[in-house]
Amino acid sequence: MRVNYKSTYYKSCSVLRYLLLNIFYGSRLNIGKRSMIGKRCGIYIQGKGKISCKGRIIVNDDVMIQTKGKLIIGEQFGINSYSRIVAHEKIEIGNNVTIGQMVSILDHDHHYEMKNQNLQLDGYDTAPVKIGNNVWIGDKATILKGVTIGNNVVVGANTLVNKDIPDNSVAGGVPVRVLKKLVSS
Repeated sequence: MRVNYKSTYYKSCSVLRYLLLNIFYGSRLNIGKRSMIGKRCGIYIQGKGKISCKGRIIVNDDVMIQTKGKLIIGEQFGINSYSRIVAHEKIEIGNNVTIGQMVSILDHDHHYEMKNQNLQLDGYDTAPVKIGNNVWIGDKATILKGVTIGNNVVVGANTLVNKDIPDNSVAGGVPVRVLKKLVSS
């Protein structure tokens, strides 16, 4: 029997990164079970920010997670490469959620206004984001501030989620629309 040392080594390093993050952030990072953090991830907890995870999470390589507010994650969470979650107020993610590659989840927009014919960026406009249980978010989707994604939802690749998605739906498009309802068998 041949052992894949690279896989074992990778998994060991991923768990070590998780343990180091726990030590560095202390009570501001609360993850219920031993988890895996990939290579070159940026996990930033600023000011009074806090990340709470009820169960094990798997964060693939090159992911950015940043919070100044609250980020609450349920059990069985996975996020793929080049995705980012930025919480200035609150983002809540349910159980059994899988996030594809290059997905952005943001609970804020930049606040801007014109002053003396110059565009001025000053702070943020925020609204909480809530993602239900049993959700799959396809590659390159963008979830904007103030939306709620229901339970048992598939969000198609390249979707711009700028309004709520009801339970038991497949949604896609720019902007998002419900494509069909999911029915239990």
